Amino acid sequence: MKGRLRYQLKLFLIAIASLWGVVGVFAVLEYQNVKRYRVESLANSVDLAVGNILAGHEDGRDMTPFMNFFESYLEDSPLKGMSMAIYDASSGKLLYSRGQSIRKIPADAVGMEPTLRADGTRSIQVFNIRLKDGRKIFLYHKRESADGEIIIHTYLPQSGEIDNILSIGSSFWLIVAFVILTGSVIAWVVTAHQAKNITLLHDFASRAASDREFIPMGDFPKDEIGDISRQIVAIYNARMQANVRREREHVIALKATEEKNNLKRVMTNNISHELKTPIGIIRSYLEMIISNPDMSAEERNHFLGKAQSNVERLVSMMNDLSTMTRLEESNDKIPISDIDFHDLVFSLAEDFTQSGLLKSMDFRYNIPLDCHVYGNGELLIGMLSNLTKNAVAYSQGTEVGVVLMGRNENFYTFSFYDNGVGVGEEHLSHLFDRFYRIDTGRSRKVGGTGLGLPIVKSSVNTMGGSISVRNRRGGGLEFIFSLRRVKTSNGVENGKKEDPQSGIPESKE
Repeated sequence: MKGRLRYQLKLFLIAIASLWGVVGVFAVLEYQNVKRYRVESLANSVDLAVGNILAGHEDGRDMTPFMNFFESYLEDSPLKGMSMAIYDASSGKLLYSRGQSIRKIPADAVGMEPTLRADGTRSIQVFNIRLKDGRKIFLYHKRESADGEIIIHTYLPQSGEIDNILSIGSSFWLIVAFVILTGSVIAWVVTAHQAKNITLLHDFASRAASDREFIPMGDFPKDEIGDISRQIVAIYNARMQANVRREREHVIALKATEEKNNLKRVMTNNISHELKTPIGIIRSYLEMIISNPDMSAEERNHFLGKAQSNVERLVSMMNDLSTMTRLEESNDKIPISDIDFHDLVFSLAEDFTQSGLLKSMDFRYNIPLDCHVYGNGELLIGMLSNLTKNAVAYSQGTEVGVVLMGRNENFYTFSFYDNGVGVGEEHLSHLFDRFYRIDTGRSRKVGGTGLGLPIVKSSVNTMGGSISVRNRRGGGLEFIFSLRRVKTSNGVENGKKEDPQSGIPESKE
C-alpha cells in the first residue's frame, strides 16, 4: 500500500506539473490577448473621437455644437480623463483644448514617420510613455487633417480607471483556479487508477521473481493496462505450467531411466544367477565323464542325459529372454490382426492333448463361436501355452481352462484358471516379476525359466489388453485378461448379433 501511494504520488506530481504548465501558458496567452483587445479597444475609441472631429472639419460644419456634444460624451466614457488640443497647422493657433494644453510632441514620438490613412489623414500613435514632468501617458495620438489645416494632439493618461478597464478581473483567475483544482482532482483519480494497475503488475513481477510457487491472482481493472497485465499474467502462468510439466516429465523420465537401469541390473544378476546352475551342472557331469574314462556306458549315458536336459533348459531360457527383448523393444512393430479366438483355443486344446503337455490334467474351454479379437497369433499361442505349462507344473490340480467372463463395447474379458492349490497371498503381486520363484528348488526341478508369466503379461500388454491374477474361491489360480474386440461399425460382430449372455458362464471365484 505504501509503495502504491509513493508511485501514485510520482504520477500525480508529473500529471499536475503538466496540467499546471498547460493551464499557466493558456492563462498567460489569454491574459495577453484580452489585454491587447482592451488596449486596442481604447485606442480605437480615441481614434474614432479624433476621426469624428476631422470629419466635421472637412465637411465645414460649425464645430462648437459638436465639441459640446463631444465634451458631454467623454464625461460618461472611459476617455473621461483624456486631454486634447486642436491647432491651426499654419499659424499654430490653439483652436480647441480639453484638459492640459499640449504643445510639444513627446520624446518617444519624435522622429516617428506618420502613417497615411485611407481617408488621407496622417497619424502617429504611441503607447506607454512618460512625460518630463513625470506623468504616465497610456496613449499619445497625433493626427493631421487630410487638407493639412489642423493638427490634433491627444493624451490619454494612465489612471486608475484605465487600469480597471485593462484589468482582466478576478473572475478570470477564479476560472483558472477552478480549472487547476478540477484538473488536479481528476489527475489524482486517474493516477490512483493507473497506480493500482502498475502496483499490481509490480507486485506480480517481484513475487514471480522471488517465489516460484507464487500463483498470481491480481484483480486488474478493466482497461487497456489491465488487459495487458492479465495477458502478461496468463503468459506467466502458461510458462510456469509448462515448466512444471517439463520438470515433472523430467523427473518421470529420470525415474523411468533409473527403474530401467535397476531392472537391467536386477535382470543381469538374475540371468547370471539362473545360468550358473545349469552351467555348473553341465560342467560337473562333463568333468565326471572326462575324469572317469573307464565309466560304464550306462553311467556315461545317464550323465550325458542330465547334461543334455540342462542344455535344453539353457536353450529355453535364451529363447524366453529373446522373446522378452523382442516384446520390450519392438512391441510397436509386432503385427496385430483379426484373430478367431475360438478357433485358436480349439486348436491349442487338441495340440495340448496330443502332445501330452497336460499330463494327467484336463483342458476345458468355453469361448463363443465367432469370438474375434485383435491380436497376434504367435503371441496368443505363446501366452496360453505358458499359462498352461505353469498350471501343469505348479498347480497340483486336475483341470485347467479358459472361459469368456464378459464383454463391453471395446474388450472381451477372459479367465484362465486351474483347480489346484493356488499360492500364498503375499506371492500374488510378484508372479509377473522376472525370475520370481515361490519354491526355488521345486521350480528348478521342473525346469522352469522364471520368465513364463512375465512373457504372458508383456504379450497381453503388447496386444492392447491387460492381465491380473488372483486365487479362486474353489481353489487354484485365476488369471483375468482382456483383449480388444473386433466388431463392425453397425454393432454386428462378424455377421452375428451380440448376445451378452451367450456362452458366458459365471466366474468361479
